[in-house]
Amino acid sequence: MVTTATTDGEVGRMSDKNTLELISDITEFNDLHEFMKDEHLDKALAITVKLLMSPDVPAAKAPQLIIELQAMSTKFAMLAAVYSTIAKDKAGTANNNKKNVYYSAKESIDRLVDSLKYIVRYNA
Repeated sequence: MVTTATTDGEVGRMSDKNTLELISDITEFNDLHEFMKDEHLDKALAITVKLLMSPDVPAAKAPQLIIELQAMSTKFAMLAAVYSTIAKDKAGTANNNKKNVYYSAKESIDRLVDSLKYIVRYNA
């Protein structure tokens, strides 16, 4: 279950949703899902939505989450490199846009991983 705070201060519960349902909740993430067609990007977006809804990550779960997110970040960095070299295309094309999305996802996930490392460091 995911805990969310309501405007009147009450804490409500939302049922767990699968990855695609979480991504569909945010239009822009759904657009990324449809454009990129990358299950790992979908999962990274779903984790992001879950953390936005409930940012309190137990220290015991953080290491596994760090490894999973860092693996996805590595994949995104490699794909960005592919779209920068082998599949390089002109500005505004699908390949160029995918390159930019992968670079952005990699950077954002790296920052998220850095913040999760603090949870492990200061709650150990």
